[in-house]
Amino acid sequence: MGLSNDYTLACNENLRSAITRIFIAPACDISSMTADSTSMAFTAVTMSTTSDVFYEYEFEPFTKSFNGEGNSENGTATFTNTLEGKILGLDKTKLQRVQDLIDERKLTIVFETPNSTGSNKRAFVLGYDSILEEDAFATPSANTVIEAELDGENAITVSFEAMHAELIREFVGSISTNSSGNVSFGS
Repeated sequence: MGLSNDYTLACNENLRSAITRIFIAPACDISSMTADSTSMAFTAVTMSTTSDVFYEYEFEPFTKSFNGEGNSENGTATFTNTLEGKILGLDKTKLQRVQDLIDERKLTIVFETPNSTGSNKRAFVLGYDSILEEDAFATPSANTVIEAELDGENAITVSFEAMHAELIREFVGSISTNSSGNVSFGS
C-alpha cells in the first residue's frame, strides 16, 4: 500500500463539531464488521445473535468529546482513542447504568455527529478496527465529583478508551438498537 491519491480541500465543507448520540454494545456481541476496501469506513455490523442490539447512552449536551492520539514505535502505528461524556445529578439509577458499563468491560461504540451526508448523520466506530477486530475493544472508566458548594458540580464523567491499529473508521450503514429501532448513518 502506498500513496496513490491526492487530497484537496472542499470549498464549503461542513466542519461542525459535536457528538449527538452514543450507541454501545458488548464487544462479544459483535461477530464482525465489514470494512470498505476503498475508504476508511465500515459498511455493516453483524451481531452474534438476532437479539443482540446496541444500547443508547445519553450524556449531557456539549460534554461529549472524542480524542485520538497516534504513536509510531518500532515501525508500527497505534492509536489511543478516548470518548467521554458527563452525566449530571447522580442517583441510584444513573449510577447503576454506569456500573453496567464498567462491569461489561469490553465495548464497541458507534457515536453520531451532527454532520449530515445527505439523509443520514455521520458516525464513527470506537472499539473495533479492521486489523485487531474485536480486540480493539473500548474499556470504560468513571470519575465522580460532588462538590461542597451549593452550586457545585454533581456529576460522573464516563470515559471509554480503546487501542486501535488504524485510525477510527466512519460507519456507513445501520445498527439495531434497543430503544430507537434501526438507526442508519452515512450515505
